[in-house]
Amino acid sequence: MRPANPDGTLYAWTATDKSGCGSCGITTEPGAARRRAWAALAALSPGASGVIEEVVLDQDARQPAYVHGRVVARLNRFRDAVREADGGEPA
Repeated sequence: MRPANPDGTLYAWTATDKSGCGSCGITTEPGAARRRAWAALAALSPGASGVIEEVVLDQDARQPAYVHGRVVARLNRFRDAVREADGGEPA
């Protein structure tokens, strides 16, 4: 099976509240990662935060593992909205 991105880049997203509860995922599409992170943060309480980063599967690891790369976006849940660190809107 050929990877969706020729270089093997995947996008990991996480969304957690202050108690550590939340959700995470991996996808081949940066837009999908952004939408899922925004949706997950919208379901959490204000003060929650999230991150989207590039990852690749570590082909040399004995057990499945990811090598984390560039942070694509940092997100924060406010009382009235979810915002990216730069104030961006979801893709």
